[in-house]
Amino acid sequence: MPSDDAILAGLSRGEEWAADALYDRVHTQVERTLRRLLRFQSSDLDDLVQASFERIIRFLGERTLLPGSNLPAWASAVAANVALDFLRRRGSERRLFTQLGGSIDAVVASEAGPERHTDARISVVRLQALLARLRPKHAEALVLHDVLGHDLAEIAEITGSSVAATQSRLVRGRKELLKRTKKTESDR
Repeated sequence: MPSDDAILAGLSRGEEWAADALYDRVHTQVERTLRRLLRFQSSDLDDLVQASFERIIRFLGERTLLPGSNLPAWASAVAANVALDFLRRRGSERRLFTQLGGSIDAVVASEAGPERHTDARISVVRLQALLARLRPKHAEALVLHDVLGHDLAEIAEITGSSVAATQSRLVRGRKELLKRTKKTESDR
């Protein structure tokens, strides 16, 4: 097994063996970190391992680690950040669906019966209707951040705006969505 420094050097030169060696070197640590922080085994685990490696490769493509860096420890920190992002996103989704009178559990529970699936569909339709009434830039920021999990810098890049403008759109979109949600509930 090549050293961490050799793997990093190979990656910086774009050598294919280095990517394979990186995976072999840190995969166990990444998966162990995700399991420990999230305390579950589900289909999300594979997606989160993949997201961790995407973030690792993206980082190493843009920057280099210092020589002597401990790749497994660093990859574990990256995986921890992916897990925290996942938990934040899941919390946002739960709050959003709860405010719409439904439950995100109805959407994600595979063992849910037809009634729960119907309730989930109704919640999604309500959300779509509410989002359609928002200003397009506010709805776009809200969906990209709270639903798809992009951070503000990524959204700014996607939309061609500044991070400050993106944050403003997100805050305004959330306020507008909550206001419309409360109005819809009071109209019922």
